[in-house]
Amino acid sequence: MNNLKKIGVSALAGSLVAVAANAGELSVSGSANLTYTNEDLSNSASTPSNSTGNPFGSASDVSFSGSGDVNGMTVSFFAAIDAGGGAYASNSFSVDMGDMGKIRFDQGVGGNGAAAIDDKSPTAWEESWDGIAAGDGLSTTGSQNVFTYTATFAGFGVNAAWDTEIDDARTADGVTSSNATTNVDGSNTSFAITNATLVDGLDFGVGMGETDIKDGSSTTNDIETIIGYANYTVGPVTLGYTQGEQSGGTVGHDMHAMEAYGIVFNVNENLSVSFNNHEVKYKKTSGTGTTVNKDMSSDKDGIAIAYSMGGASVKIQTNEASGNSTSSTYSEDRTEVNLSLAF
Repeated sequence: MNNLKKIGVSALAGSLVAVAANAGELSVSGSANLTYTNEDLSNSASTPSNSTGNPFGSASDVSFSGSGDVNGMTVSFFAAIDAGGGAYASNSFSVDMGDMGKIRFDQGVGGNGAAAIDDKSPTAWEESWDGIAAGDGLSTTGSQNVFTYTATFAGFGVNAAWDTEIDDARTADGVTSSNATTNVDGSNTSFAITNATLVDGLDFGVGMGETDIKDGSSTTNDIETIIGYANYTVGPVTLGYTQGEQSGGTVGHDMHAMEAYGIVFNVNENLSVSFNNHEVKYKKTSGTGTTVNKDMSSDKDGIAIAYSMGGASVKIQTNEASGNSTSSTYSEDRTEVNLSLAF
């Protein structure tokens, strides 16, 4: 009887070891943030509106990353959970084929196709348009239900994306999207090509995208976007310039041209400061709609400071905007202080 018990225990232990040897790896990470935000918004010179409510806020999230080998390929899964809402914030599933590249299905992670380079201006923290209602002015690939292919060939990075249904929310397993028949929906394809090895210190890239609007929309045209950037690092300083153009969208509006530049100075390995500028020029080609007025522009400046202390960091960002697509008297000032802890 004792021999049988020993044999049974040994067999169980051996099977557990075999399972552990073939199981994928799982890692857990997360972050917690405490923020203070102050905002001053004015839609016209005579109607200022300051932010109301509690200026303090907090947020936290937990991320799970898992991977395993399947026939020489690495299969990975990523999921981020918003601890406040207790629901998925984003997730992705990818297959890494080595030199042949990687295929990913994305639901909320982002950085797909041309969207991978739409905010490459160097900054110590956020972009100069972060949190500003005027936005960044360009429409690139979304982050819900997107298939992405990435690879590196001769030092050039390729990022190609197919957004299966723009404006769609995350679709659960076996569930049909609720927006599948909306007229302004459609699909998007885009790509970006980058290089950071051709010239020492230089990182540059170009991207293009096209959104095909579904038949039946009388208010929205197909959208075409092109964007390019170049960042150059010399010692502790990084300079960057980004330019983009977009045509199509709302019928009668040829929207628009975008320029952005930034400079970051890394005081030391823990402290960085930056200045950024972002300008969008809007054009209206026909029609009487109020979505975009002819020859309007939006100009945004941002100053950021970031200081890290191991897994903790303190960041300060102040952004100022003047003008938007409908008003030359629009202005907005936004300051955010962030204390974060990563684990």
